[in-house]
Order: sequence, then C-alpha cells, then structure tokens
Amino acid sequence: MTTAAIPIDYRKRKRLWINASLWLASNERPTVASSIQNLGYAERILLELEAEIANLASDQSMKIRRDWRLMECSAHSELWILGLYEVLRTLKETKTPRFDPLRPLFHRLELLRMPIAKHEVKRVKGQDTVAHYPTHFWNPETGHSGWNVVDRTTGENSLLFRTPLADEFLALAAIEPEFPPPFQIGGPLGIDKD
Repeated sequence: MTTAAIPIDYRKRKRLWINASLWLASNERPTVASSIQNLGYAERILLELEAEIANLASDQSMKIRRDWRLMECSAHSELWILGLYEVLRTLKETKTPRFDPLRPLFHRLELLRMPIAKHEVKRVKGQDTVAHYPTHFWNPETGHSGWNVVDRTTGENSLLFRTPLADEFLALAAIEPEFPPPFQIGGPLGIDKD
C-alpha cells in the first residue's frame, strides 16, 4: 500500500489504525496496540481541523478564525507527533523485526521530536547541543500542519507534515490481519454500519 492509497476520510482510516495496532502488538509491549488506536482517535480531530483550515484558507473575512484553528491544529499535531515517536521508540526497544520497515520514518520523527520536546536539534555524537525550535508551516490547500527541521548529520533542512507522516505509518503498518480477532476492537466511533 502506498501513501497515495491511504484514504483521508476518517471512517476509512480507522480500520487502518486498528490493523496497524494488531500487526505491531506483541507480548513484550501489549500496550502498543492501545497507543496506536489512541493515535487514530486523536487523528480524527486533526483531520477535521485540517479540512476546516483548508476551507478557510482563501477567505480573508475568516482569517482570525483560520489563525486560531491553525494554532490549535499545530499544538495538537505536536502532541500527536510525540505520541507516534514514543510508539515507534517502544517498538525499536523490543527489537521486533516489524520495526525494520518503520526505521526511516522513525529517523524523521527523531529529527522532529528533539526540537519539539527539547528545543534543540537532534544531537550528533561529538558535537555540542544546538538550540532550535522548528519553524511551523502549513499547507493552505490541505490544512496540514508541518515543521522545518534540520538533520545535523547531513546538513539538510526538511519540511515534515503530520498527515503525510501518519499516511506513511499506515502504509507500512496497517497490515490486514490473517485471522480477525474474536471480538470487536476499537469501538464503533467512525465505523459505518453495514
């Protein structure tokens, strides 16, 4: 599944979050499943904010409301990024082979997490700490919240947006279970009745 195949509609994404939680759950870290599902629930609010921001982007009479929504979306997006980082860090510690395809995503989250959480660039061994707070950006067409981050090992700047990072995670981890669980997982929120 490519990131282009990840639906933006929450009702369709919810199943992907549940599948990712089932695929990445393990006996060593059973709480990873609920943490992944919680990220999915938190994302619903972010997707709604992003859609509203995109709708307000070109309406100058709604600039104040748009700016408030941008600040709100950015704040919640930072917390969401920290949550996804912690899930992947936990998976990395368990040394599960299922972490391997997520390693490049984890690297980008590391670059973003340090400035958000500690207001410094991710450390490079043998170099001094550099203060940095990532510059916030947003995409007027999509309403996505993002940040400009620095990779000290390469010297490159990157723009990272929350929703494409979520899409990448889902594209890598939302593996359809071979055997469905014997009970409903995730509750009814966002699921259409058949």
